[in-house]
Amino acid sequence: MPQNGAESDRTTGAVPATICVDLDGTLIATDLLWESLLEALKRHPWRLLALPLWLARGRAYLKQKLAEAGPVDPRYLPYREDVLRAIEQLRLDGAERVVLATASHERLVLPVAEHLGLFDDVLATTDERNLKGLSKAEVLQQRYGDDILYIGDHAADLAVWAKCKAAIVVGSQRLAERAARVTQVRERIATTTATPHDYWRALRPHHWSKNVLLLLPLVLAHRWQPEAWLRTLAGMALFGLAASAIYILNDLLDLPSDRKHPWKRQRPFAAGRLSIASGVMMAPLLLLCGIGGGVMWLGWRFGAAVAFYCVLSLTYSMLLKRKPLADVFVLTSFYGIRIITGALITRTPLSSWFLIFSMFFFFSLALAKRYSELHHAHELVKAGNSGRGYRAEDQPLLAMMGVTSGFAAIIVFSFYTRSPEVSGLYPHPGALMLIAPLLLYWLMRVWMRAGRGELKEDPVTLALSDPMSYMVGVACMFCILLTFLWR
Repeated sequence: MPQNGAESDRTTGAVPATICVDLDGTLIATDLLWESLLEALKRHPWRLLALPLWLARGRAYLKQKLAEAGPVDPRYLPYREDVLRAIEQLRLDGAERVVLATASHERLVLPVAEHLGLFDDVLATTDERNLKGLSKAEVLQQRYGDDILYIGDHAADLAVWAKCKAAIVVGSQRLAERAARVTQVRERIATTTATPHDYWRALRPHHWSKNVLLLLPLVLAHRWQPEAWLRTLAGMALFGLAASAIYILNDLLDLPSDRKHPWKRQRPFAAGRLSIASGVMMAPLLLLCGIGGGVMWLGWRFGAAVAFYCVLSLTYSMLLKRKPLADVFVLTSFYGIRIITGALITRTPLSSWFLIFSMFFFFSLALAKRYSELHHAHELVKAGNSGRGYRAEDQPLLAMMGVTSGFAAIIVFSFYTRSPEVSGLYPHPGALMLIAPLLLYWLMRVWMRAGRGELKEDPVTLALSDPMSYMVGVACMFCILLTFLWR
């Protein structure tokens, strides 16, 4: 996806004969080394155990092995539109040749050059030579002399700029000032830096609302002790941190398919607003806080439950999400794990009727999520590029299973209201039956909006922004109140 710079400072003058353009961070708002690492992780995870050995043989060898293990599709990389426009303008101003000169491995770079069709020559890291910094400067000078304008974005490019006639700096004013000490800076293309909002979005905080499920065991058992609630609220926060780590890893592993998706391409990592390296650092830190903090404050059972959720989520991200139906069952289990984790925190027993109801209810929501993705990425599904294992013709079947599962959930809920556990907690449990049509209305409304293309990504998003969902929730609370007021 093209990336726009925030501003551009330009000086005029004769254009050097050769324009050399860096790739990582300059022409694209990402780094092909990290991109290939993620692809290798998805394709051959066990081969990455050899990473220390590859690095011990030098960076060029490391890049070679990663390029072999994780080829990158150049069609959906986040290209910087301002840099592409600058190259076109330099061509019009009289530049004789444009060269792509990068430290990325040639196995990854050549497909990018072929895709763009802008370059007369390509210089990249080979199996024997890492083309970065002074090494790149020497190769460029030997081949093209010093009549070069080099476009770069990193302090390592200062060694190249020192041997060039002019520079275009992609990045900060400070970097441009440093470059100006060694060459003439013809132009500065400012990049959009990551904001706190980008990091906040990467955590997907709207999904934290799912952690309210940890409170359900307390609510259903009518346990109102402050200590139990404080422990569960702490568990919600810690579970949210661990879950956010998985969302980040999921976004990193899903970069190629997200960049093709109608709205997922706007996510911070897919759009290039956050670097892959920052995500790789954030995820382990969040996992450590979520699991480690949980073990320290809430006990090993909570820590084990969160760790199991994380392992299952990673397995889902790397393998199961491309397995039709298996992916939906795993999505359903994520809701169930939250409920069971809440019960473990306070040792609160759960009704088997309620667990069965939860399975059907959340299975319907998981199918609605997958149905909506197929609806909005119809062309990608037909081309086999959706990142999932479904076909376009699966949509009617998913809808049938989802609606049927929703009705099954309501039937089980009706039996649950007549169970001995419920009868012992409510003076007049018959009023709870009024909740059944309300839940059925809400579920069928979710499916109707999914069929109309109005459901974006997750039913949770609908519930958080939909006034009708809040009205249904208030009506359900009123029905519960009736069980105590009914005479």
